[in-house]
Amino acid sequence: MLSLLKNEWIKLWNKKQTWAFAALIIAISFGAALLFSLVLTEDVASEDGWEMTLEREIAEQEEILASEPDDEWEIEYAESVIAENEQLLEAGVDPNANNNMIFLNDSFLFVASFITLFSVIVASSIVSSEIDNNTMKHLLIRPYERWQILLSKFVTVLAFTLTLIGLLLVSNLIFGTLFFGTGSFSSPVSELTMNEGNVITAVNEVLPAKIGLYFLNMLMFVIISFAISILFKSQTLAVGIGIFILFSTSILQGLTMLLEEYAWYKFIFLPHLSLPTYAVEDHILQDVGLGFSLMILAIYGIIFMAACFTYFQKRDLAD
Repeated sequence: MLSLLKNEWIKLWNKKQTWAFAALIIAISFGAALLFSLVLTEDVASEDGWEMTLEREIAEQEEILASEPDDEWEIEYAESVIAENEQLLEAGVDPNANNNMIFLNDSFLFVASFITLFSVIVASSIVSSEIDNNTMKHLLIRPYERWQILLSKFVTVLAFTLTLIGLLLVSNLIFGTLFFGTGSFSSPVSELTMNEGNVITAVNEVLPAKIGLYFLNMLMFVIISFAISILFKSQTLAVGIGIFILFSTSILQGLTMLLEEYAWYKFIFLPHLSLPTYAVEDHILQDVGLGFSLMILAIYGIIFMAACFTYFQKRDLAD
C-alpha cells in the first residue's frame, strides 16, 4: 500500500499543473497581503486616533437617527454602526490594527477557497485521466486489490490538499510579517456573524477552528468530485459539478432564511457546506448545530464513497 501511495504522489508532482497550483497559492497569498495593506492604508484615520474616529462616527450616526430619516435601511445602518463602534470601544479593539496573525486569520478562508477549487480539479482527474489515457490497466494488473488502488488515489488527493494548506499558512505568515509585522497569536479580532453582528474574539480562539472546519468542508467537495469522476467516467462533469456546488453554496447562504423553514432543507448536504461559519456562530440553520451538520455530511460522504468504490470494484475500467 505504501508503494502505491508513493507512486501516486510522484505521479501527481510530475505534472506541471500541480506545481502551478502551488505557485498560485503563493501568488494569491502575496496579492491578498498587498490588497489588505492598501485597504488598511485607506481606512486608517489621520491624526485623531482610532478611539476618536469611532466616537466621531457614533456622533454622526446619532445625528442621523435624531433627524428621524424616512428610510428604514438608513435607521438600521446607523444603529448597527453605533452598536459595532461601542462594542469595539468597550473591548479596546482597534479595527485598523493589523499584524501577521490578524492577517492570517482574516485572509485564510479567502485564499483557502482556491485550494478547494484546485483540490476539486485534482480529485476529478486523478482517476478519470488514467481511464481516458488508457493507463489504468497498468495499475489493475499489479498485485493490489482495486479498492487499494482507489484508496491510494484518494489519500493522495487529501495529502495534496494538506500540503497546499500548509503552504498557505507559511506563505501568509511570511507575507503578513513583511507587510504588517509580527503579532501575538492571541491578538483580538472582530468577526462578522450573520445572526449576532460583530463578535469580539481572538486569533487563537477562532483561527484553529476555521482551519479544522475548512478541512472537513473541503473533504466533502473532494469526495463528491472524486466519486462523480468515477461513477460517470468524466473529469469534465466532476469538475463542473464540484465548481457548481462550490458557488451554489455561497448562493444558498443568501437564501437560507427563506428555505430553512422547510423541514426537508436541513437534510440535504448543500446548506451544510459552510462549516467554517461554526467558528464564530452556533448554528447556520435554525435549530441546527455543528453536530447535526457533521452527521449529514458524513452520511452523504459515506454514500458517495461506497457508490464509487463498489462501481470501481465491479466495472471494467481498463478499456
